[in-house]
This record gives sequence, C-alpha cells and structure tokens, in this order.
Amino acid sequence: MLIETLNHLKGAKVAELATATGFSRPAIYRLLNALESFGYVRLQKSDDRYYLTHLVRRLSDGFGEEDWVQSIAAPILQEAVEEITWPVDLITFLNDAMYIRETTRSYSPFTIDWVSVGERLPMLVTSVGRAYLSFCPEPERLEILESLQRSVDEFDQLANNKTYIQNIIKTTRERGYGKRDDGFHTTRKTSSIAVPIMNENRVVATLAITFISSAATPENIAERHLKALKSAAHKIELEVKKIKKWETVQ
Repeated sequence: MLIETLNHLKGAKVAELATATGFSRPAIYRLLNALESFGYVRLQKSDDRYYLTHLVRRLSDGFGEEDWVQSIAAPILQEAVEEITWPVDLITFLNDAMYIRETTRSYSPFTIDWVSVGERLPMLVTSVGRAYLSFCPEPERLEILESLQRSVDEFDQLANNKTYIQNIIKTTRERGYGKRDDGFHTTRKTSSIAVPIMNENRVVATLAITFISSAATPENIAERHLKALKSAAHKIELEVKKIKKWETVQ
C-alpha cells in the first residue's frame, strides 16, 4: 500500500503518507527505512520527500527480469566462450553493485581466477559497472550515483569526483564497451571488458570477457573479440524481446 501511494503521489512527505494511508508516522518511518535499506525508495533532502527508485520494477513479478535473462543467456554464453575462448560471464545490477549471475569459467581453458555466482562487484572500477552506468537511462544513472555518494566504500566514493564520472561515461560510450580500472583486482592478474544487454533503453544485464592482463590489453581483446561479444549480447536481446512480446499477448 505504501509503495502504491508513493507511486500515485509521485513522491511525498511522511505526513502526507500518513494521511493518505492511515498509518501512524512511526509506522511510516519504519516502512520507509526498510524500503530505503533495500534501495526501493530514496529521500530527496531538497524537498524532504520520499520517492520510488527504479528498483521497484523488480517487485512486479516473483520471477524477475534478471532471472529469465539468466536462463536465456546460459546456452548463448557457452556458444560465445567456444568462439572467444576467454571466460564470458553474465552480470546484473542490484542495490548499487553488479553481481555475477552466470559464468563460463569451467568451459574456458584460460581461466585462472575462479569466481562464484553471486559475487559482488563495485560499479565504478569494474568493466561491467562502467558499462551498465554508461548505457543506462540518465534518471537511473543519477539515482545510482547519488546513492554511491552516500556509501562508505572506497570505490563507491569515487562517485563524488564529477570529472572522474564524466570521463568514464564519455570514454565508455565512445569505445562501445567498459573496461576495468587497472588498479582493481590487480592481485588476480586479470582484466576485463564488458558490453550492455539492452531491453529498449534499459540495461538488463552486461556481458564480460575476463582475460590475463599479461597476455593482452583491453584494446587487444576488443579488437579480436568485441564483435563476438556484442553478437552474443544481441542474441540475448532478441530472446528478451520475444519474451516481452509473448507477455504482452498474454
């Protein structure tokens, strides 16, 4: 009920929510704090109103968009790793970070850094986070950056450097892919490049190639394998459109 009210009011103060819902102010505060902790609402200090974030779309269905993207992507990723040889992974966004959802590490002969599905990756220094941030809609990007600015994580704090952020977005868009910051995960001796998987104007996931830093540069890998990586992303996009079309018909 509280989410529906916020959606209807397009943002509201606690007193307005209490009046509209009939809940007490302490109850409203408790609910808002819980929703804010999960990233579903945000407080805009300039007008002291709470607003829904882009994450509420995940509540529309128990089987979320990322779940069926993952099921679609698995066979396409296996095809891609056969051509690319380096590991190819599917990563999605949640609560201001990126999470590995599918990995082909076991299929690649060049895997040296084993990772687990569910591993968290920061937004601003990873290829996947940079790809997501650079190609997602501007309102979503601004929400993410605003949230990162409040984080105590050292990598998230980079969101306060406007020049740094502008450079990431500009160069990533120009290249057509994100690349990992050289100072991140240097102990793993790997690097990566990533491209977005789009559903209309939204980024639903990213695809990444991870490679040994001493064997190639991001530019080398992009020259050899970017076309194949984008082709895999496009195949997933086409399957996503088929599902969305089917859901519309239903």
